[in-house]
Amino acid sequence: MSKFYRCECFASHNVFLAKYRLHVKYQNERQFWNDYEGVLKEKGMKDRGNVLELVKSEVQRRLNLDEMITKNTEHAKKNYVPLHPQILSYKREWFDPKFIELAEVCADGLLSKSQIIQRYLEEIGAEIYTIRALKPEFCAKLVQELDNFNDKILERSRPNTMNTSGVIVEEFGLLDFVNQAISELLSPISRIIFPEWYGSGTDSHKSFSLMYELGKDTELAYHYDNAEITFNFCLGNMYSGAEVYFTHMTSEEDKHEYYEADHVPGVVMFHRARHLHGTLPLLSGSRYNLLTWLRSSSIRNKMCPMCKSAPKLISSSHMGDGFTIPTL
Repeated sequence: MSKFYRCECFASHNVFLAKYRLHVKYQNERQFWNDYEGVLKEKGMKDRGNVLELVKSEVQRRLNLDEMITKNTEHAKKNYVPLHPQILSYKREWFDPKFIELAEVCADGLLSKSQIIQRYLEEIGAEIYTIRALKPEFCAKLVQELDNFNDKILERSRPNTMNTSGVIVEEFGLLDFVNQAISELLSPISRIIFPEWYGSGTDSHKSFSLMYELGKDTELAYHYDNAEITFNFCLGNMYSGAEVYFTHMTSEEDKHEYYEADHVPGVVMFHRARHLHGTLPLLSGSRYNLLTWLRSSSIRNKMCPMCKSAPKLISSSHMGDGFTIPTL
């Protein structure tokens, strides 16, 4: 397995202040206040100390992330008894037959991209696709498993800087399942549907669950994903609101587009990760999602998508942010 790295901007860039719906960069206090004090005051900041504490806490969380994932994964292995252990092992029977057929057709390479899209996919916006992917029984059991895990295991990492409610698949015991699903299903689909982002192959990923629930995370602010290709599986439950919306790619600021779609249990929505998007407010109930951010080192080694510069590599004991040291 390749050795993966992060870009050093991971510890300073794109820190999200949820209260102010603002992504910030933190290198030192002087730089931070010079860059953001004005806009934070406009957004209602009253307590500078509290804001600084939130930023420094997030930076420290990132610096400790690999160590915490390792620690939490070992803790869960020793202390968590799965409710439905059978769903933590990859089985093709958990997936909708049409989704499996899509992956097989993509792997065969006998049909063109346009033929495959016309035959299998619904395009809800510019290169934003949906297809039924997971069977209802699997979705229901995975939601129950996630609830049980959240109740029993309190030592867990938050999934990212923007969401607080969710589980990283390594800690949950779903990593092998996801790895095999990528190899057999997601990677072949990505190679045909998004060849310019697939590059020479998707060789790492970040995968995690999310939960939207009243009183917790209820929406997701406008952003793009630190990946090349995103697969977003809706698991359920009963809910209203929380529609997903898209505008344009990060490289297409002059475009004025808007797409909005319901997220339906069992359906996967997949798109180019640099496509700006968000989630509208949840109105009732709760919604669970399983996300996989596919990364291609052959693409991202050229430019870090977060700082938009050549990546300055720092070591990671896990898959980092998918950067590698290029071989000559």
